[in-house]
Amino acid sequence: MKLKAKTKNRIISFLMSLTLILGMVVFCSPPAAAATSASISAYNSQEKPIVDALRVSYKGSLAEKLTGRAIWYMEYGFMKYGHTKYPTTGYIDCSNFVSLVYKDFGYSITSAAKNYGQVGVKVEGVYSKKIPGSSKYTLVGVEKLKPGDIFTFWNSDAPARTHIGHVAIYLGQVNGKPCIINTVKGRPTAIGIVNSFSYWYGSALIEVRRVLPSSAFVPGGTVNDRGPVIPAKYQIKPDKPIILPKYLPTGF
Repeated sequence: MKLKAKTKNRIISFLMSLTLILGMVVFCSPPAAAATSASISAYNSQEKPIVDALRVSYKGSLAEKLTGRAIWYMEYGFMKYGHTKYPTTGYIDCSNFVSLVYKDFGYSITSAAKNYGQVGVKVEGVYSKKIPGSSKYTLVGVEKLKPGDIFTFWNSDAPARTHIGHVAIYLGQVNGKPCIINTVKGRPTAIGIVNSFSYWYGSALIEVRRVLPSSAFVPGGTVNDRGPVIPAKYQIKPDKPIILPKYLPTGF
């Protein structure tokens, strides 16, 4: 039996809408844990104002797309901290996170924190120093930093400071404070934003490395975006539909 033209058009329209929805949203099987109200409150207090400010200032350079992807993983990756492979397990650690974000844009970077001293080139003139008469530190040379720069820190478990134990991605300055995104505790996912170098982040800082070329900081350039990695399973229960970056106004 032949379908009437009007009915046929309705079916086609429905299928097209369904395809779009499935392309925008990814649903996964229920994982083992959910974000706590305390971690969500911490996120709303610390991360959300910073992310909102970065969205307002977004201009679309490769560097902003890359840092935006790091934020996207923080909000939609639903990853827990661990040392296994994120694509298959949903777990992530600091160096795997940095590597994951860069690989989305065609940059193959090591996933071993101890090797980040050979990644890219050193950004000269950026270091932390202790504030005289205080136990606190301050970050020097902030004006030399660019979004996407990689911060390296000493291994906290090695008193002799023999190798890199932690890495993070620089997002930029928000309200005059330099912000980095990395693995932290007490957030809805394994990822959070830090904007203070007064204590450990100041005392443990080694140096900053730059991977991106100068063209990456100019809006309008060609961007090789492979898209985000969707893990085989999530370790934290998604509390909202997972929308792919290409369907978000700023990509994050």
